[in-house]
Amino acid sequence: MTEYKKLLKNTNFLYLWISQILSQLTIQILNFLLIIKVFRETGSAISIALLWIIYGLPSILIGPFASASVDMFDRKKMLQISNFLQALVIFFYALFQGLNLFLLYGAIFAYSFLNQFYVPSEVASLPSLVKRNYLSFATSLFFITQQISLIVGIGIAGPLSHLLGFKNALFLCSFFVFIAYLSVSFLPNMKTKEIKLNFENALAKYFQQIIQGYKYIKENKLVIYPFLLLLGMQVSLSIIIVNIPLIAEDIYLLSVEKASYYIILPSGVGAVIGAFSVPRLLRRGVRKRKMIEKFLLIITLAFFLITFLLSELSMSYRVIVGAILVFFFGLSLTAIIITVNTFLQETTPKDLRGRVFGNYGFVLTLATILPIILSATLTEIFGIKLLIFTFDLIYFTTLIFIKRGNFSLMNSKLEILTK
Repeated sequence: MTEYKKLLKNTNFLYLWISQILSQLTIQILNFLLIIKVFRETGSAISIALLWIIYGLPSILIGPFASASVDMFDRKKMLQISNFLQALVIFFYALFQGLNLFLLYGAIFAYSFLNQFYVPSEVASLPSLVKRNYLSFATSLFFITQQISLIVGIGIAGPLSHLLGFKNALFLCSFFVFIAYLSVSFLPNMKTKEIKLNFENALAKYFQQIIQGYKYIKENKLVIYPFLLLLGMQVSLSIIIVNIPLIAEDIYLLSVEKASYYIILPSGVGAVIGAFSVPRLLRRGVRKRKMIEKFLLIITLAFFLITFLLSELSMSYRVIVGAILVFFFGLSLTAIIITVNTFLQETTPKDLRGRVFGNYGFVLTLATILPIILSATLTEIFGIKLLIFTFDLIYFTTLIFIKRGNFSLMNSKLEILTK
């Protein structure tokens, strides 16, 4: 904890962290605002899945090239230009959003396109702003901020839309990104030493780092299972977010607008509590494997009750019980993500952490697209309850897998780490 306090005394790091917080919150708020709008217009899970896929396309199409370009230009300018143009994209979409639904898909594609330059510039700026012995703590803090922003951002999207209206909520998002632009403007210039590299060499270096990270994960059984667990939890969360409108209407029997109050907000509160409480438990020496098992069990029970009990209750009980269940889901999911992330940070050598975590977003996008398409199709044909029950079975199977000792290599290491 002392290291984090010292890290936060670094003014340049704070400027970058403020930009990250605002950028992450904005994209999560924006995503859910657009999900609500698409569902209102089409009522289709496949249309929502299409929105998510379009957001992910730039990561696949130009992500590697954008990441390579980070090694060729001043990173401060890359951050500034990306933030400023993103603010403009949201602002102009807010002005003309009533003209055509397809304009929505174009806006989210443009925002994501610019994000392919912002995110790698942000990650690559850390070594220039933070001393080497604090770099792992900065990386960890950025990763945790990303996870918390995901739940908090979509948690406040509905209330913002309800209180301010869709258009004004978009203007607020544009304002957030503009503040992020101002924040990075206070950073020093960060011209890379490799600025004379040609584009081909920079691109080759990017893919070489991906391959090195992939080889390390693949060949290290101590890391591969926790990494897959982390990836799986994130993929499942993305699928659940895409299907929130259907969960609200078909299981909670609520309007989409009320989903933020009774579904997302309680889960966001649980996530925040988990984010603050889990690190304390870890510092007290609670074994990570035991924590993962207990929180997986909570998620399994919560999903089982959501699937088979919730819609049978009266409205008042349904709202109360449903809010409690998603509260524990948010708390448990965040607890698992932080616990697994902490383990990976502790076991991955410092010189490989950037390769393992730096390309996590790219890997997550690739891993998410096909499951989202399949889940949307499954939901359209068989309904949302089958999808939730399928996740319940997956979580339960994962729990059994861990309890039977298939994480045996991880267990022995965890015992060392928690002494």
